[in-house]
Amino acid sequence: MKRAFGYLLALLVSLNVHAQVNAIPSASHILVRGHAETTYLPDRFSINLKVQVTDPLADHARERVEKHMAAIFAALEKAGAMTGHTQASTLQIGPASEYRDGKSVFLGTQVTRNVAATFDAMPKLREFLKGLPAGEEVQVIGTGAGSSHLDVIMQALRKQAMANSQESAKQIAQAYGVQIVGVYSVSEVAPDFAYGVQAGSWGNSSRFAGGQIEPPAPPAPPSYGNGQSVPPDLRVGTLRAQQDIYAVYLIGKP
Repeated sequence: MKRAFGYLLALLVSLNVHAQVNAIPSASHILVRGHAETTYLPDRFSINLKVQVTDPLADHARERVEKHMAAIFAALEKAGAMTGHTQASTLQIGPASEYRDGKSVFLGTQVTRNVAATFDAMPKLREFLKGLPAGEEVQVIGTGAGSSHLDVIMQALRKQAMANSQESAKQIAQAYGVQIVGVYSVSEVAPDFAYGVQAGSWGNSSRFAGGQIEPPAPPAPPSYGNGQSVPPDLRVGTLRAQQDIYAVYLIGKP
């Protein structure tokens, strides 16, 4: 009984905190979204593979899977996959069947292993793909790109979004002849207030009671010293990152 009461109390506290986050202050206020975004070049390139063999004899299927795995590991090492970033699943073994004329037909034992690897340059991934023994039993199930500096990029965007929020609130207050007197709440999660502002409904503008104002232009992509915003070779593509800050500012007469 004590444990149940403690759980109920914790639940009530959690609900109360959630209600405070989404509460509307009784005082006059401005609700503003600060926004920042940028594009960046990836320096991490990942690939996911699936090795799957079906054979009437389970041991034959296992041997073929392990043969494919050995070839994949050798190709990864030759192409320069990042050490410590390669992962392989354990053997997954089970029956395989298919329906024919409304009946389930046993095909044999299916053995599967998955492999994930990461490269620090696109040419290395291309080199690996050239020697990949892809086919019915070895399949590429996905690729991805990312950055080893994403944390730094997001920290910079967070600061820009905060500054965007402050500047937007200042412009709004000046336009209506009031001044910012305090901050009621700040969050990276879109609030769900009674007057209809919900996550995903902000568009590209800051919102407030009675009107809206366009935020400053997003920061320009980084320069690479050749007078261009991106390198001449765009075969690797670019990625986009963005950050939002939602702030409720208290306002009053100057």
